[in-house]
Amino acid sequence: MMKIRCCLNPISRFQSTSSAVSRSRLTNDEIRQHRLRIYNNERQTQMERIRRVEKIEIDVEDPIQSTKLLMNKNLSTPYHCAKHLSSVLVDRSCLALIDDEIVWDMNRPLERDCKLKFLHFLEEKCEEQNRAYWRTCSFIIGYILETAFKSNYNVELCSFPPPQFQYGSFAYDAQLNIGDWKPTRDDLRCLSIQAYKLRDNDLRFERLDLTQSVAEEMFKYDRFKLAQIPYMLRLLSPSDNQTRLSVYRMGDYHVDITRGPLISSTKQIGRFEFSAIHNIDVPSYNETMQRIQALSIPNQLHLHYWTFDYLLERAKKKNNASIPTLTKPKTSDNKTDKIE
Repeated sequence: MMKIRCCLNPISRFQSTSSAVSRSRLTNDEIRQHRLRIYNNERQTQMERIRRVEKIEIDVEDPIQSTKLLMNKNLSTPYHCAKHLSSVLVDRSCLALIDDEIVWDMNRPLERDCKLKFLHFLEEKCEEQNRAYWRTCSFIIGYILETAFKSNYNVELCSFPPPQFQYGSFAYDAQLNIGDWKPTRDDLRCLSIQAYKLRDNDLRFERLDLTQSVAEEMFKYDRFKLAQIPYMLRLLSPSDNQTRLSVYRMGDYHVDITRGPLISSTKQIGRFEFSAIHNIDVPSYNETMQRIQALSIPNQLHLHYWTFDYLLERAKKKNNASIPTLTKPKTSDNKTDKIE
């Protein structure tokens, strides 16, 4: 069994052969704290630019309660609106819908007068909710990879592919730097336990938009992400030098790049199981990486354990979603694939 922090009975079979043992760089914990520090400083800077609190009118349309709220521009979020109305809305709402067309994070400040609806996982049409959920779960895999292994393993995060339900799993691509490790069922279970701990902590996902210089400072110790930043900005708007890159913070635990949206809180996570780890060749980086795959369902959905286990078996197959690339995509579909 691998040296995973959460395991009670680890075997050190790969400890002495890892290529990360002799590294002379920061640990994953130190790198993660650096990202969080830059995020907090930039968030404070952006908050200080709000010199005057302006009011906006939010027209809430919801089966539980419809009303008009007077909220604070660039400060109040859909989550704050839900708190004014009902604890049920707070707990179940994973996303918001602005003016019937813009999908919005629950913890992202509202910018203007608008009509607001709350979205949850039990609605008849919930593709956006499901995409946000899988995107969030991929985000969570990144955190678990950086924190589950002992500090002498230099895990390097790259990126994660967009949610593609036909492959039966969500994933994160990273370079684990742990030799020829083949995870056992117990190893995967140890990783899964970390997701349940996050659920119990009820951590909120908060978005922040960064300039290129701030983003490069935040990820200066992440060589794969640092290479992606200029490409992502060109992809978002090739002719606009002021384009910003979106990152998300999960509580005070983790920051990563994603275009979002993400769900409201880790409390909304249901059963979460790691299913497989596959090697993938990534020509853009001239590297071999690992594709870490998992499966999860929201806590609002109830699925028989046999049915979930059947889906988990399917999720063990290699997920053939797009691999990380720095090559300019040729179609709009590919554009979406590269900036999750």
